[in-house]
This record gives sequence, structure tokens and C-alpha cells, in this order.
Amino acid sequence: MNEQEYEQRELAERHHRAAKAARAGQADSEARPAQAAEAATPDAVKEAEVSRQAVKQRLAQMRGRGVDWVRPTDLMAHHAGSLSQRGIDFTAEQSRRLRAPLEAHAQRIAERARRLPSLSAFGRHGTADQGQSRSGVGMR
Repeated sequence: MNEQEYEQRELAERHHRAAKAARAGQADSEARPAQAAEAATPDAVKEAEVSRQAVKQRLAQMRGRGVDWVRPTDLMAHHAGSLSQRGIDFTAEQSRRLRAPLEAHAQRIAERARRLPSLSAFGRHGTADQGQSRSGVGMR
């Protein structure tokens, strides 16, 4: 529905409401004709203004952005970015799944090593013997 059809529809609805109000108000207007005429006119004008603003707001909400023209190469690059992000996320998740059991195993081994008794319990004293050394023959 375009803007012109929408306005015509709103105009017909307002006319229908005004006619209905006029028929309902005839009994009251016969009793007080001057007051009914004065009271109906400002309300009708206010109602028309309010409905006109409402129509403009609805049209503004319904309007779309239109068509964005994009080169095919730009379109491919735009969608390739999201595709490559999926690939990166997949690789990261697979890497995490591969490392998790290895890290858990390494932590268990480290915990067992911490529970072992000290080296002195095996006949060693805390000092390390000096390893093999070479004499300084031929060195100045």
C-alpha cells in the first residue's frame, strides 16, 4: 500500500467516524445546538491533526532503507569474513579440545611429583656432586 492509498483510507475512516458522531450527536444537538457546534469543531480539528501525525509516523516506520548496490567482489568479501570467522572459531575449539586432556595429564603428573618424598629419603644429601670436569691443559 503506497502513501496516497494510505491517506485516502485514513480520510475515509475519519469521515466515517465524523458521520457516526454526527448521527449520535443529533439528539444532544437538538437540545443544545450552539454548544454542540462549538464543541464538535475543535475536537474534529484536533483529531484530524493527531491522525495526520499518526499516519506520518506509521509511514516513517514502514519505509525501508531501499536497495544498497554493492559490487560482487565487495559482497563476497563481506560474507567471506563471517565464513573465515567460523573457521577460526572451529580451529580454536579443536585446539582447545586437543590440549585439555594433555594439560590435565600434565597436572596429574605434577601433583604426583609434589607428593613424592624429598631426595634425602633416597640417600642423597641436598648438595650435588660436581660432575666431570676437564683440566685446563692447553688453555691460557
